[in-house]
Amino acid sequence: MINSVYIEITNVCNLHCSFCPCGKTPQSNHYEHASDLPLENATTRIAESRAFMPSELFETCIAGAQEIGATNVYFHVLGEPTLHPGFVHYLKKLEQTPLKLTLTTNGTTIERTGRQILASLAVRQVNFSTHAYAELPRETAERYLQNVLDFCSLAIIERPDLYINLRLWNVGAEDASSWNSYMLKRIHETFGVDITPGHFCSRHKSFNITGRLYLHEDTRFEWPSIDERTGKALQTRDERGESRDNKFTCWHDRALLSDAEGVKDERIGKEIVTGTCRALDTHVAILHDGRVVACCLDHSGQITLGHITEQNLAEIVNSPIAQNIKEGFAQHELRHPFCQNCTFCKRFK
Repeated sequence: MINSVYIEITNVCNLHCSFCPCGKTPQSNHYEHASDLPLENATTRIAESRAFMPSELFETCIAGAQEIGATNVYFHVLGEPTLHPGFVHYLKKLEQTPLKLTLTTNGTTIERTGRQILASLAVRQVNFSTHAYAELPRETAERYLQNVLDFCSLAIIERPDLYINLRLWNVGAEDASSWNSYMLKRIHETFGVDITPGHFCSRHKSFNITGRLYLHEDTRFEWPSIDERTGKALQTRDERGESRDNKFTCWHDRALLSDAEGVKDERIGKEIVTGTCRALDTHVAILHDGRVVACCLDHSGQITLGHITEQNLAEIVNSPIAQNIKEGFAQHELRHPFCQNCTFCKRFK
């Protein structure tokens, strides 16, 4: 049963990390608030590439999550969720449901939003992507880290039930070693705990600091988007769910939906790539415009299963498209080219 739904309340971010698709979108400055965007550029920029999920759509998403029996939601696929003008309002909405929130944030706004996060009992866990600070000017990075550590210290006292992960997902990256060493030093100074580098391995990634506060280490990963066998971008549906080239919008239009028409499964090149994934098993994702995608990494909707304003979430996750992909995972087959190009599943081994 799907127990988590990723709800991308915004794909706006105030950082431009080299390892994230947000970093590849031309934006010349960093902004902590949507209102900080220059007026002459804000409307065009957000309309073309960055947007905020409206309240009505958010309510549809959380209703859909409850409908399929999910217990946990996330507020991201891409984007920094605390930048949404209605972030606190959405926390209040969530508190009216049994759903719990795992909040993943870069922590740059925690000085402003920390109190509201601690006050919301809907928030079960907070993940801070502190590896993002390695690419910032050192003075800025240290200030953001201090704010995060202050939040952690306060949470230990006020919300001992709250799980917190300080993520360092850059193990092995030479350009991050200086920052990682500094961060371990600050953890020791703040909490009196030594975490020795070198203990990290694929089966040992989480290190307890104190209480429910953890350091979580991992390697960097590449966001899947390009079929490297052909060098071509995978076809993507637009915001109406229509093909951009009027051909088969994706492999599943032909291979999956055609099953009902008596056409046999026609995988690209009839190639079977081995592998598995937890998408459609433990989680599903909804993009800021309402498109439902199979995977929490499919930020551009390359495996669009449906639109939550046109079908309920239960119908979408039980559609022939979704079930075929899920069946492939169960049989250790990556049946979609997007999945075949994804390296994230290697973390499951």
